[in-house]
Amino acid sequence: MRTACRLFLWTCVFVMTASTGSAGLAPESVLLVVNGDSVASLAVANEYVHLRDIPSRNILVLKGITNVEQLSVDDFRQQILSPVLKALQARGLPSQIRCITYSVDLPTAIHVGGDVGSQKLPKILTPVASINGLTFLHQLTMAKNIQYLDLNVNFYARRFGVRSTDTAWQPEELKRYAEAMQRLERQERPRSPSRDEQPPSALLPENDPALLDAVEALQQLSQSHPQSAELQYNLACALASTGRTEQACTVLKAAVAAGWFDFVHAQRDPDLRSLKGKDEFRVLVEEMKAVKLEVLPARGFRSDVGWQPNGESSARPEVPRYLLSTVLGVTAGRGTTVPEVLAGLRRSASADGTRPRGTIYYVRNGDVRSTTREWGFASAVGQLKALGVDAVIEDGVLPQKKGQVAGAMIGIADFDWPKSESTILPGAIVEHLTSFGGVMTRGAGQTPLTEFLRNGAAGSSGTVTEPYALQAKFPSPFIHVHYARGSSLAEAFYLSVTGPYQLLIVGDPLCNPWRREIKVAVDAPAMDSPWKGSVKLQPKVELPVGLGLSEVVMYIDGQRNASAGPDGILQLDTTRLTDGNHQITVLASGNDAVESIGRWTSMVSVVNAETNLRPKLVSPPSTHPFEQPLVMEASCPGATEISVTHLGRVVATIAGDHGKLILQPRELGFGIVSLKPLATIDNGKSISGDAITIAIQVPME
Repeated sequence: MRTACRLFLWTCVFVMTASTGSAGLAPESVLLVVNGDSVASLAVANEYVHLRDIPSRNILVLKGITNVEQLSVDDFRQQILSPVLKALQARGLPSQIRCITYSVDLPTAIHVGGDVGSQKLPKILTPVASINGLTFLHQLTMAKNIQYLDLNVNFYARRFGVRSTDTAWQPEELKRYAEAMQRLERQERPRSPSRDEQPPSALLPENDPALLDAVEALQQLSQSHPQSAELQYNLACALASTGRTEQACTVLKAAVAAGWFDFVHAQRDPDLRSLKGKDEFRVLVEEMKAVKLEVLPARGFRSDVGWQPNGESSARPEVPRYLLSTVLGVTAGRGTTVPEVLAGLRRSASADGTRPRGTIYYVRNGDVRSTTREWGFASAVGQLKALGVDAVIEDGVLPQKKGQVAGAMIGIADFDWPKSESTILPGAIVEHLTSFGGVMTRGAGQTPLTEFLRNGAAGSSGTVTEPYALQAKFPSPFIHVHYARGSSLAEAFYLSVTGPYQLLIVGDPLCNPWRREIKVAVDAPAMDSPWKGSVKLQPKVELPVGLGLSEVVMYIDGQRNASAGPDGILQLDTTRLTDGNHQITVLASGNDAVESIGRWTSMVSVVNAETNLRPKLVSPPSTHPFEQPLVMEASCPGATEISVTHLGRVVATIAGDHGKLILQPRELGFGIVSLKPLATIDNGKSISGDAITIAIQVPME
């Protein structure tokens, strides 16, 4: 384990999509994916749509998923990822959707051995990925390109300013670097993944041909990349392993000058064993401790542009594009119950913009799970305090008897949160670095991430298989800094993890406790009268002090329709819409780095035809038992067909202009269920009516 930031890179080609302008995260930029064969998945989707006003266009219900815990990568592509990407194209959403969030009862662990094939992988790159990691890296996943295993593949992640001076790597250089590192990895003897140091017997002999070849390759690369801290550190390790201690000290000094800061790792690294008695090494360790880590500022996420190694976006077609991804909850295996998931989503929605007054805790102990991230604790605490957010470093396992935990970073395998007598505030991200925190199958061992959610956290994460305690696979300490700067929960996670392929992220992606409040109103025709012809909408935006307006964007039924500058007018041609009810939404984006978003929305009726026909549903009582079929009356004079939609799909249809519809609650889930009628009239046009909501009771055990 020479460095937690190993690069194993392969070349790839990416497809360019059209740019949409603003960044950030809003309901209109989230696609909710649901397992239509699972009552639990439907129920969680019902609640999330209700809480977050997710447009029906942004919901995809899948059927035929063969396992709700684990899948092979080929089955994942066929059953989930490919249908998701095809739906985005078919609905005109590929440049609008920025986050794919999965309801419960979708597989969290994806076995990628089918893509790896006979290729020899370093032992730290275990061939099990998470549903989120492979979705985020969707282009590589669909191309069967195992660059998705690379621990530096996420260029959206915020790196440190001191590291931005490295020159661009050419594909041939990346290949040579990967080959050199793999030669070293293949020759190492097995060791326990829970140990931080290798025993001397695990080190290569000083004259081993693979080691000498690797040193030569790394020396050649270092001439072109003297500012690459990771490269210089790995070269120092290789030189020390061959007995060239003076050279190793010189190169390690260059690594520190280039920004290498992980003094804990350097002190424990067995490759540097020959340096540890030298005064030069002790001085370098003190220099590492003194490095001021200035993480690059958080950026609002965009999926319609690529992200470069320096953290900047680019429209160039070869630059990789990503999709944020979370899971709303896990109820299979070691997950929580459906009521616990629903309660957690409600808490998350209530936290937006509250700017919690609690404290963020970084818990320090001697366990490798804590020391792996200890290098960044002090800098993260300093930056949080500069933002006006209280943060502390505490020794121990959990924050003890703390009444307001606004977030926590923990490093321990097993814990019992209730015994800590601490209270997690709504909206908090709380997670721990350990081997099996994201393994959801029963009997996996260690405490799963879902225990944080059960006790009030809005979001948590963990790897779906043994990660070998590598920092690159987990959020850095600066996840809380990004969150406090106004990033959404999903953005905060991906801003802080460079190698996300194994990371399962559970929580509401839209949760944003520290968002800046942007108030949006719209001058428009009366909402209670039908709209027709061309309509003008004048946004009125109230911004917090120091924030400017970037643009306003109008969405119709969840799809981007028009945009305007700060003083612009939005023009809507209603003749391009079907007669009936439509949701009009206006988003206002701030000009800050995270591109804060304000939102206004309203339902309007569009009538351009001579007659104002509307399909109607006559609902049963507002509360309905799960065990009984749902019988409804539907009518629309002159209609040739009437359908009812739920979660963006048709769930029942009758021929003619009136009749009964019978729906099975098992196909709808429970909770607040929204049903909308859609009629087809004799000229082939569609007309939508008012949605009705019914509370379907929780099924009896």
